[in-house]
Amino acid sequence: MPQVESATASEGPTPPQDAWVVEFHRLLPRWESLRDSSKVIIPISISRVNQFDAARLDVEMSAMLKEQLLKVFSLVKPGLLFQYEPELDAFLEFLIWRFSIWVDKPTPGNALMNLRYRDERAAPITGKEGHRR
Repeated sequence: MPQVESATASEGPTPPQDAWVVEFHRLLPRWESLRDSSKVIIPISISRVNQFDAARLDVEMSAMLKEQLLKVFSLVKPGLLFQYEPELDAFLEFLIWRFSIWVDKPTPGNALMNLRYRDERAAPITGKEGHRR
């Protein structure tokens, strides 16, 4: 009966067991340089008008939510919610904060204005990039 040779035996010698470790150490500096190049901070200048508009949109969004909440409870004892208006405003602001900034998302106004928060302590301050308008 003829014997069949395995395909791996005909391909040549097998690599050493630690070949992947050697290859890893050879490619590690290249990978680290690529990883670090993605951390380049782009100097940007955001107009304060855009920030003000985003804050105004957040206030308007909160007012719309409050109006809807008042409509929902309009049939309950009239004036009940008005005695708790400061607490209601704080709760609505908390909801907007919780479901936007807390989970690393922009507020609704910032999202509409396409603004994102950035840690300025990590950004380099040089020349004109350091000045705000």
